[in-house]
Amino acid sequence: MLTEWIDVTWILHSDLPVWPGEVRPVLDRVSTVEADGVQSTHLNLGAHTGTHIDAPRHFIAGGATIEEIPLEILTGPCLLVDCQGDGPLIEVSDLEGVSWEDVERVVFRTRSAFFPMEGDFRPDFVALSLSAAEFLVAKGIRLVGIDYLSVERFEANSKFPVHKALLGAGVVVIEGLKLRDLKPGLYELVALPLLLEGSEGSPARVLMRPLE
Repeated sequence: MLTEWIDVTWILHSDLPVWPGEVRPVLDRVSTVEADGVQSTHLNLGAHTGTHIDAPRHFIAGGATIEEIPLEILTGPCLLVDCQGDGPLIEVSDLEGVSWEDVERVVFRTRSAFFPMEGDFRPDFVALSLSAAEFLVAKGIRLVGIDYLSVERFEANSKFPVHKALLGAGVVVIEGLKLRDLKPGLYELVALPLLLEGSEGSPARVLMRPLE
């Protein structure tokens, strides 16, 4: 019997950390039931705010945009791998002991899962190394998720090689997953973005439930 769904989406709010240079989300309550008889809200946020999906177009000219990503990539069995070492990067050595047979989707829980998702951006989050990204591509992985705001380490003047390696191979990336309370193992994943025409990314609602 399948267990209940777990929501691994961070709530959008005005104090949510964002990548440097991005605007914090604004939820503008333009009317309320108490004052106006109806509540209405206007949103102002970037496509890569909070829990979000990167489509290949984010870094790849001519790559798929968010509405072109097939649902069969965004839904299905997913392996959660625990990588809570002290290093700043997930390396190939962290992946070699994992059984990758029949795995097409993987999400990584790191020590960054325990960062508060409010206040200032934390540049010391755990990311993927380029060699680890290339390892996953070679294994035929179609979707990679991580718990903080990027699969790429924070560097000044970065050329984003990890994003380019994954997205260039058609791998979909999910960033900002709420994984702190989940155990390693096999899950069913549902990750649904907004269908933003021509966009390179979108906020998403992401659900997981254990399959073991």
